[in-house]
Amino acid sequence: MKKKAPTTPKREDALRNEAQVRKAMGAFIRKHKRPPTVQELVQATGLSDKTVKQHRQRIKLGDGSPNVFQQLTGDVLMALHARAVGYSHPAVKILAVSQGKGEPSVVETHDYTEYYPPDAASAKLWLQVVEGWGEKTQHEHSGEVKAPGPPAIIQIIRHRPADGNPE
Repeated sequence: MKKKAPTTPKREDALRNEAQVRKAMGAFIRKHKRPPTVQELVQATGLSDKTVKQHRQRIKLGDGSPNVFQQLTGDVLMALHARAVGYSHPAVKILAVSQGKGEPSVVETHDYTEYYPPDAASAKLWLQVVEGWGEKTQHEHSGEVKAPGPPAIIQIIRHRPADGNPE
């Protein structure tokens, strides 16, 4: 049976850089409706291109698949974001209005604003894709768990006055 090599936790600066790259990618996609290039991320974060490339490759979906920005187009990501936060757009309703008995109907158009409320499933997917959130976190612990010592025994003694009547 092979033993797994112990994994070392990520350094604090690496976690900070990865979060910075992830945040810059999300902001860039929201603004430009397309995934950023490495050079655009370098300009946005101030990190080196080597660092940006490494972190960009490591950013994963919640299910562990590789970089989502290589799999989804900007239009798909922006549509997902719009659905996650809710959106509205102008629309036209076409109605056939009756003029009364024996009269022909008249076609009328009415302008209105169609509203779509935020969608929880889209918001969850957006958080997984862009923000890197996952549904569960798995931690491995090393060492042994020690059982606590014997239970403490506590004795409660009530004070009784000399006359025998408790107060």
